[in-house]
Amino acid sequence: MENNSNNNNNTKSNKLWLNGIVVVVILLTLFTIVGSLNDFNEILSTIKTMDNRFLWLALGASFLSFVFLSISNHIVLRALNKEISLVDGFLIQSIETFFNGITPFSSGAQPFQLYYYRKMGVPSNQATSVLAVNFIIFQTVSVTLSTIGIAIYFQDILNVMGHNIIYILIGYTINTTILVGLFLLGYVRTAYKLFEAIFTFFERFNWTKKTANRLKSRTEKFVGEFQGGVKFLFTKKRVFILSSLTKLISLALLYSTTVIIVRALGQTITTTNAFYLFYSSILAVTTMMFVPLPGASGGTEISFSLLLTGKMPSVQVVTVMLIWRIITYYLGLLFGFIGFLLLKTRRTIK
Repeated sequence: MENNSNNNNNTKSNKLWLNGIVVVVILLTLFTIVGSLNDFNEILSTIKTMDNRFLWLALGASFLSFVFLSISNHIVLRALNKEISLVDGFLIQSIETFFNGITPFSSGAQPFQLYYYRKMGVPSNQATSVLAVNFIIFQTVSVTLSTIGIAIYFQDILNVMGHNIIYILIGYTINTTILVGLFLLGYVRTAYKLFEAIFTFFERFNWTKKTANRLKSRTEKFVGEFQGGVKFLFTKKRVFILSSLTKLISLALLYSTTVIIVRALGQTITTTNAFYLFYSSILAVTTMMFVPLPGASGGTEISFSLLLTGKMPSVQVVTVMLIWRIITYYLGLLFGFIGFLLLKTRRTIK
């Protein structure tokens, strides 16, 4: 058993390093592509003219957004389990930006968070409920903001993106569908039957039969515990409001960095333009999550650049995109990685 555990840990570590290498390669590729399509010296010259005070302000806003996200998630945790320390709970939440950032579809944090919750003595059903509720609230806030942005600026987005707006709409539809599915899973009592039917289908194949059979036998109990935790937490109005509010603050801080970076260029920004820049960054991130690369790389940068087309010269668009991506994505990786290193030093329950 000990050898198996060590092997599993080694496998996870290898995958972690591999994903980290992929992220670095993507960053280098991004700079290579930008350098080949644009005059990199001109971009560097533009960066040098930027007001450093605004750049530091953008860094501060981004950092605070990650802190508020961890606080928001921890509020939900404390509603179910008050035995875990504030520091341990906060650190477990902080690793979300790192593991989600280095995995496709932002799906890597939950398994690691679940692992550390259990190591810290939080029952698996409570941990699962906390992760699920946090994801539901995050999706609710994200979809709500995306809906407002599309409703207000649909014509503007269509004008700058043309037929490429279909990718924005596809991403928005996927996010909305996921949100509806999560609510159905949390509140429809017979939802487990759908998953049992799916596992029954995979039982037909030899290479998935064993796993599908094991999962099928656990489905009803797991869904029942999941629904119990979700319903309990959503009856806590104060928890729901505080968690939603802090997530909203987190996202507002994160996506306001676009406005701050553009302001660093010395441009005068009207209220209408400020809101357009704000919603452009929201849509570029939330609707491109279906891109199967860490951080939805490629899709996020392209959609963000297209959404800013016509708002400023092309060299400034590229400059803003690069700085924005570093501040909102790579800084988040660093924040989560530091949290992960600190978490590994904490004493766990054997």
